[in-house]
Amino acid sequence: MIEFKIKDDIIKYALNKLNKVEDCVNLNPSKFGFEKKRIFEGYIGERIIMEFLKINKDVDCFEYDLISNKGKKLEIKTISCKFKPLESYLCTVNSHKINGVHKQKADYYIFLRILNDYSSSWILGWFPCDDFFKVGNFIPKGKDFGKFKFVKANATVLEISKLNKFKI
Repeated sequence: MIEFKIKDDIIKYALNKLNKVEDCVNLNPSKFGFEKKRIFEGYIGERIIMEFLKINKDVDCFEYDLISNKGKKLEIKTISCKFKPLESYLCTVNSHKINGVHKQKADYYIFLRILNDYSSSWILGWFPCDDFFKVGNFIPKGKDFGKFKFVKANATVLEISKLNKFKI
């Protein structure tokens, strides 16, 4: 995994984008996917990947976040944490679909963890979207699978160690 320091301009970018979204959408913490903190952290993750991969423009549609310089659609998955994650920790793709998974129309998922204080992050790796659902473990909403319970949505999980790693 690659450590990436979060600079002030990344936070400003994410706040600015969040403010634009708030003007258009009613952010509601009770509705899955519309929690203000999660959206803000997602924008931080998008900007980190934009800088890391030298992508100039974000897309930010429901099905994917960025288009790589090679024309690939990228969906960035970011969650906050208290400390550097271990390789055995899980990457998660949540689904709002009641009886299964919603597969976004992206080519690749890129996974990140960011510290709760937004000082540092880790680019964990990437995985082809279609393959993620073949290799990962599907966890239905409400099922306790021994580590924790997914209470808001169905989820598919995969260990960080199984991700493809970026080369520096």
